[in-house]
Amino acid sequence: MLLRFEAHGDVGLIPGSDFNFAREAVAIPLSIGEFPTAMRHYPIAFAMDDQASPIALVAIHKDQNLFIERDGSWRAKSYVPAYVRRYPFIGMDTPDGAQQLLSIDRASARFVASAGDHAEAQRLFDETGKPTMVAQTAMAFCQTFHTDYVKTVAFGKALLAAKILEPYHADFRLPDGTLHKLDGFYAANEQAFHALPAETVNDWHGKGWLALVVLHLASLQSFQNLLDLNAQRTSERTALA
Repeated sequence: MLLRFEAHGDVGLIPGSDFNFAREAVAIPLSIGEFPTAMRHYPIAFAMDDQASPIALVAIHKDQNLFIERDGSWRAKSYVPAYVRRYPFIGMDTPDGAQQLLSIDRASARFVASAGDHAEAQRLFDETGKPTMVAQTAMAFCQTFHTDYVKTVAFGKALLAAKILEPYHADFRLPDGTLHKLDGFYAANEQAFHALPAETVNDWHGKGWLALVVLHLASLQSFQNLLDLNAQRTSERTALA
């Protein structure tokens, strides 16, 4: 819902950090600016779309985000991707693409139509119709996210054009002894990466893209982190049964 004072002057947001909305996520979109931190916690792969969108893999099984705790919090000491942190706010482009407008997901448990009915709710507009600090902070975050998104799209399209991405799958043996395959995404082919033409290497070096590919490749070692978390979750479910 696009936020407008005339129609939504009394809306509010309940403070909190409930991430249950992402509980069924298998992958979370990433921007290239998040690679250095995210690679320490998640395997970074690329979606099989027309812009090879970077993604952080957060699950081994469908609909089981391993980083969401039972109380809805994100796993302690694990990086929370910006795509998740900006929710329930979303930036929307104006028709001419020159400006971003603030929107909110009305389905969020944190959204309230009437802040006056909730003592803890934070208003998004003041009495004069101006956005409050909460709304201003959300808008600034969404604008920064959009700027990073544009840069990320350029990077992904360059990877596709250079033809260094290939379908990737990871085979695991789970604690119960069964084999499991995780696939449906792209990863960089190291040989193709190292064989890039000198002109491309120079261009990518100047843009910082070479380092991003290296971080991506290194992040694939974080699959062990997913295995360890999956084993821990399995053990917890068994103990509760």
